[in-house]
Amino acid sequence: MKPTLKPPQAGCCSAGSPRAPYLVKRRCWWFICRPGATVKLSQQDHGLSLLELVAAMAIFALVAVLGVQALSGMIRMREDLIQRSERAAELDRTVSLLRADLSAVVPMLFYPPERAPPQSAVRFRNGVLALSVSGQSRLTDHGSAGLHRIEWQLQNERLSRRIWPALTPARASAQNPAMPVLEGVTGLRLRSYWETQGWVDGVAPTTLQPTPDTGHASDGDHSGPAPEIYSSTVPLALELILETRNFGRLSLVETLK
Repeated sequence: MKPTLKPPQAGCCSAGSPRAPYLVKRRCWWFICRPGATVKLSQQDHGLSLLELVAAMAIFALVAVLGVQALSGMIRMREDLIQRSERAAELDRTVSLLRADLSAVVPMLFYPPERAPPQSAVRFRNGVLALSVSGQSRLTDHGSAGLHRIEWQLQNERLSRRIWPALTPARASAQNPAMPVLEGVTGLRLRSYWETQGWVDGVAPTTLQPTPDTGHASDGDHSGPAPEIYSSTVPLALELILETRNFGRLSLVETLK
């Protein structure tokens, strides 16, 4: 029940006149009443105390901190996904280039400039894979679909690719600059498959290895084993093994015949 306040029958709270209004005060509200009127005083809100206000602000601050942490986590997750996507795109581009180069191998020797010894159609030495290729129209700026020499080199955990525009270049400056393709490569191995030998390390089968010459040449010069056997013969298949930091060990097998 809400309390009620009845005015006095006679007199006034200030002057004592029965016809004069009197004042009733309730907290910070003032009501002007006349004699004979009934005033109903309702229980009003007390408002927020200082402790309640501090607690509300603390809750709002906690919610804001949780929101910031959730947003930061989403941003970090987005950046991680972007980095993973970029690394996967680099790997996909590298594998596509390697497959395109291996599938375009032709059994033709490469003659370096300045009268250097010729090189085999497929050569792997000191972390450099060299291939004689044909039919790739976008290897040079001129866009010709002639014969080219492609070299894949592993250096400082970076796999790069560079191109000779011809198999018989006249100058060393004709070679295009190396183009970085894949980072984080720790190892590069090559195996070749031959009809009579099966899988062997490198690209030279046992039947092509030089044998020492114990005799002497007729002109007095001593002949010995050649430092490298070069041949235009290509194996039946090649297996290229990449050791990477982000993707582990990758094996790429491509048939050449």
